[in-house]
Amino acid sequence: MIEHLAGQSDEPSARLKSDSDSQAIYQSLRSSIVEGQLRTGARLPTERALASRFGAARNTVRKTMNQLADEGLIIRHVGRGTFVARNQSKAVPEANAEPDFTLGELLEARLMFEPALAELVAERATEQDLVALSTYLEALRNATSWSEFKEAKYALHLAIVRASRNSFLISVFERIISSRRKAGWGRPGGHPLPISAVREAAARDNAAIIDALRDRDANKARELISGYLLRTLMSVSES
Repeated sequence: MIEHLAGQSDEPSARLKSDSDSQAIYQSLRSSIVEGQLRTGARLPTERALASRFGAARNTVRKTMNQLADEGLIIRHVGRGTFVARNQSKAVPEANAEPDFTLGELLEARLMFEPALAELVAERATEQDLVALSTYLEALRNATSWSEFKEAKYALHLAIVRASRNSFLISVFERIISSRRKAGWGRPGGHPLPISAVREAAARDNAAIIDALRDRDANKARELISGYLLRTLMSVSES
């Protein structure tokens, strides 16, 4: 009985590591493909090699590769290996494309519901959820490319939304991420500040939000989320 309970207590931490490893692998490979470091036809490392490189389980690597394959970024050939299929701009057929939304429109929509999520997250987030937020924040701080930074930032925000335990709002935010990915996350050349300055400001703002959620201070978290999104919207409007 004690062994069974101990095994159950290990499950959240195991899921957290799997999710964190999957996100790290996804960000690294997708960024390399989208930015041209891995070109069409390039062969990717084996699942065993990726598992060793990221310290991840083989099934975690396999799940992440399935996600990249579903997005049309890689293709598998039995007995030959896994290869880059195409660049991101061609990853989704036009017939299946969702309507285009501007970044400003998406930010306005986020302002309508994300600050209000603070109350649900402060009430429902588990300790494992809150620990995970710090892991995603660290990934954001360590991002070295524009797409890697965007992936890390949205992964953090998605983790916050998931902690609300509201499946409808989670699906809405996942669609927002999908829309931004299809737009290529925007181009770094169109931003007035270097990525280091943008990354540091985002890390600072999001660290404050995480601290408020850790303290279960819904009002403070709501104000911080609203201020962060408003500043982001203003920077988009001015650029």
